Amino acid sequence: MRQTLYIVLCLFLAACSAEQPEIALKVHECAKMPSPRATSVACSMGGKGYIFGGRAQNGGYLNDLWEYTPETDSWKQITSFPGQARVSAAMIAYNGAIYVGMGFGKGQIYTDSCYLNDWWRWNPELNTWDSLASYPQETTVSPTLYVVGSRIYAIYGTSGCFTREINYYDTESDSWHTIKDNYRRALSGFGGVGAQCEGETFYGLGNNTSNLSQWYKMDLESDQWTRLKSAPGKGRTFSACAASEHHIYIFGGRYFGGELTGGEVFSQILRYTPASDRWIYAGDMPCGRGENQIAFGIGNKIYFGLGENENRVLIDKLYCIEE
Repeated sequence: MRQTLYIVLCLFLAACSAEQPEIALKVHECAKMPSPRATSVACSMGGKGYIFGGRAQNGGYLNDLWEYTPETDSWKQITSFPGQARVSAAMIAYNGAIYVGMGFGKGQIYTDSCYLNDWWRWNPELNTWDSLASYPQETTVSPTLYVVGSRIYAIYGTSGCFTREINYYDTESDSWHTIKDNYRRALSGFGGVGAQCEGETFYGLGNNTSNLSQWYKMDLESDQWTRLKSAPGKGRTFSACAASEHHIYIFGGRYFGGELTGGEVFSQILRYTPASDRWIYAGDMPCGRGENQIAFGIGNKIYFGLGENENRVLIDKLYCIEE
């Protein structure tokens, strides 16, 4: 009898301590992507979403560019990239064009030739690709990109090691420049995320032998970093991140660790509000646990999905949050 009461009490306490979302997000499912993938990259431009590259379910690497149109909830393959197929690349829109490159090509980790430093611009009006100046470092896997003025900043990529490197591409002179480390940046790492929201630039999370929950605001032109409130719960890497007009959302990701140290893939959606430096748990992704996903914002709508679950099965669904 006493043992039965103990079990009931434990179940009651577990139910009471279960995490509850602080808001009820309006999430609906969009059209499935015809070509699901993980470790791809995404951005938005002109009211549409664009997804490039990644890894197919059979393990093959991809070099195609897809367009998602919210008004018709439809997908269209635009063009194939003239460079090598890759995963964990970098992609951003600027001045009516999409810039894409870097990443990891097919082969063994730590093999120099697999860390790709080519850099391209896609012109949507002409549907042409221009080859640009090559990225100057080997830290080409999953750098986080930001546009500031006429520059595209690439921070914290990796080449099999942790880094705090920042480089920027000058769109006017077609040239890359490296910014010397001032040793006040976020901890070195890989697999972090960031976004720009309300005129500010943010970066955080990642892994550096441990799972990081760090979160910073940056002035990239002066290389000034301000430590903000850390993301709640365990640190994570390989999350997806996108911003609406007033919030930044983080989706899923992985906590590296074994069975005894709580290793897991997350299903959580976290929301950060820059105006109040506040994080909240905003519920779970409809697809369940996911990592290596994509996310992009169009106005006050956030789109997220694809990637893979904890069993490395690809997710073909895209979802939309309407604020």
